[in-house]
Amino acid sequence: MLSSIEISDFQNLVLQKGQELYREMPWRSNPTEYYVLLSEIMLQQTQVARVLIKFEEFIEAFPTIESLAAADFYEVLQRWSGLGYNRRARFLHQTAQAIVQKGQFPRTVDELVKLPGIGINTAASILVYAFNQPEVFVETNVRTVFIYTFMPHETEKIDETTLRSLVQQTLYTKNPRRWYWALMDYGTLLKKTEGNYNRLSKMHTTQSKFEGSNRQKRAQILRLLLKEGVCTQEFIAHSLHISEELTAELLAALLKDCMVQSENERYFL
Repeated sequence: MLSSIEISDFQNLVLQKGQELYREMPWRSNPTEYYVLLSEIMLQQTQVARVLIKFEEFIEAFPTIESLAAADFYEVLQRWSGLGYNRRARFLHQTAQAIVQKGQFPRTVDELVKLPGIGINTAASILVYAFNQPEVFVETNVRTVFIYTFMPHETEKIDETTLRSLVQQTLYTKNPRRWYWALMDYGTLLKKTEGNYNRLSKMHTTQSKFEGSNRQKRAQILRLLLKEGVCTQEFIAHSLHISEELTAELLAALLKDCMVQSENERYFL
């Protein structure tokens, strides 16, 4: 357990860094439920600089959660194109539809994790940023700050329970939103100046190579369907220079994830 002095000193440091390093973003200057939901889904495995561009494009096309829910998935995927991990677009669309159907935005972690593509950490971050609720969550920048500060020379991998305990103990409950913004911006700086402290976490994994992977091929199929509208398996295989056997496997995976539809051996979004 940290002492009250250690907690106070850490909070003062982080809040000062947050003030010095604050980055303006549309979901910060206007932290509505919809803006926060959209940004948190987009920021999963995607750099802020890229999200800033796509966020504005997305909001222009779908200015409200109602307009997103009412849109055809084909339109959603078109706007999402370029962000990668296209299942997030499907999850976002389904989540918007579920929220609109219910008639109100979820206000608890338990409610949010029932929605597609939202785990415990994402649920907590949404509640922090949208409603300024004092929730606990851990992500890459948060891990960086806490490991750098409290366990920089740890020889064994650090488990998530230990990190969550530290986050809980030090949480600045007077303004959780400001607190996590500060952690995010300080963590970003530390990554650039001090290196990758996330490697000391048990949650650290090395991302598999995208080039030549099945994930890349699935993305190519989606882009082809966006362009052509309706395609046969044979046409997809020929166009992308993929064997029909692998094309069938990739299409089966996309069907399972509800990313594509099929009728009379033809595939479309």
